Amino acid sequence: MSAKASANPMRLRASLVYTLAMLFLMIVAGIVGMTLGATLGREALKGVTQPDFGLSSRTASSSDEEDNVEAGQEVAFLSEAEVLKRVKERLASKGKATPAPAIPVPTASEGNKDDEKDSRSKQVGFPIVSKDGGVLMEVTGARPEKGSFVLDINLRNEGTKPVRFLYSFLDVADNRDRALSATAEDLPGELQPLSDTFSGTIRIPKALVEGVDSLSVSLTDYPDQKIQLQLDGIPVLKTE
Repeated sequence: MSAKASANPMRLRASLVYTLAMLFLMIVAGIVGMTLGATLGREALKGVTQPDFGLSSRTASSSDEEDNVEAGQEVAFLSEAEVLKRVKERLASKGKATPAPAIPVPTASEGNKDDEKDSRSKQVGFPIVSKDGGVLMEVTGARPEKGSFVLDINLRNEGTKPVRFLYSFLDVADNRDRALSATAEDLPGELQPLSDTFSGTIRIPKALVEGVDSLSVSLTDYPDQKIQLQLDGIPVLKTE
């Protein structure tokens, strides 16, 4: 009994020492870990600064303004009507300062084109119109252009049947009944019923109209040749 009793206190003392030693080691390890983590954190955040949203400057300016206000002095706040009035004045002043939009100046080429269009619309004796079988043909103007004498032509089918043309049947003659060579451009080969107006030209070599006072143009449909469009007395503009 005595040997067993003496062994038990020794075991209790050894376990207590072991427990205290482990507790001490845990505390030391925790302190070392905290110190090491703080050191690593400071190293990682070195050079990182907090973004400045202008709060410091605004705070400083507001504090300066507050310092400028004397003790006992009342701060005057603008009324809503006064604020609206000042806003309207600023908007009005900005509106007056707005530059007027630039007016485009036509170039020389555009000006010449406009003059040419005006001259066509103001030519005396035009349009010259012929109508047959519901088909209307008119000469709206005449002009010299690049070695040719050009007639401006409009064609429209006001009838209820389609009409076809073959412009090899186009006849152009001068006031002396001499046949002249002519070329039709941009005129349709077929007109549908109730068609829109189509515009084109008849181009005659300029040398053929020198000394000529007027021209006549005739056109018939193909292949029936029942429609006869005849335009007479087309004046030839005198050019230098």
